[in-house]
Amino acid sequence: MAFADKLKSKSFVCLAEMETPKGVDLAAFVDNGRRLKGRVDAAVVPDQSHAVMRLAALAGASVLKDLGLEVIVQFSCRDRNRLALQGDLLAAHVMGLGNVMATAGEPIEQGDQPGAKVVGDLTPAEFLQAATSLAQGRDLGGRELQGKPSFCMGAGIAPFRGAAEAAQRAAEARTAVEQGASFLIAPPVFDLEEFAPLAKELQGCGAVLIGSVLLLKSVGMARYLNQNLPGVNISEATIKRIRSASDRPAECVKVAAETVRGLKDLCGGAHIVTAGWEDRLPQILDLAAL
Repeated sequence: MAFADKLKSKSFVCLAEMETPKGVDLAAFVDNGRRLKGRVDAAVVPDQSHAVMRLAALAGASVLKDLGLEVIVQFSCRDRNRLALQGDLLAAHVMGLGNVMATAGEPIEQGDQPGAKVVGDLTPAEFLQAATSLAQGRDLGGRELQGKPSFCMGAGIAPFRGAAEAAQRAAEARTAVEQGASFLIAPPVFDLEEFAPLAKELQGCGAVLIGSVLLLKSVGMARYLNQNLPGVNISEATIKRIRSASDRPAECVKVAAETVRGLKDLCGGAHIVTAGWEDRLPQILDLAAL
């Protein structure tokens, strides 16, 4: 089933993030993609995430599409001006990759190319406006296109902490829906109760809300995220559970699967992010009964 049709079906949507390799050896990328076929509704291919140089998202998405997967292509506004973003959107349509969304992109200093220059010509919200304009047959300069592309557009929700910020994020999400977003991807969920206000606020907003589930890899990673990622609150109980497990990676997989199951009662889908452990995706899906 096409991803756009899955969204309309109102059934729980499952996405899995697939990082492209840092190079051109696609063996592991292809193997992990094959394991996802028939298991997820779409694979999300990020664009130079964490400011680390990798194979372009469009290329990785094309490979996964050839494997028979539905794909969502992300575009980083950090790295492209409006000319490049519009051209890549047209390319995505021509390549049969019509599920698209944009990210602002993490700070360059966090990545492996500190000498790179930030572009930031368009915001993710303006990216939606550009995609909508193209779908209506005109570019951002108002010039008519030769043929109209079509897209299923999504938007990311920025991190938040507490009910007040959740309400602000909900307002921003509604604006994205007005600009054409059919799905909304929330930041990583580690506390279902903290996520619930946002989920409630966005019920009936006209788009499918999808909560992200970030696979923890260690106690150290959990503590790092608590200290450095805005809005993250990984409980001491969860950290203690991982630390005292005889097989810590397996316990992390269980924690992720439980979060996916919990999201079924709160929103319309889960976006599983394994950050290099894509080979663990089938285990998470099995334990989450997906």
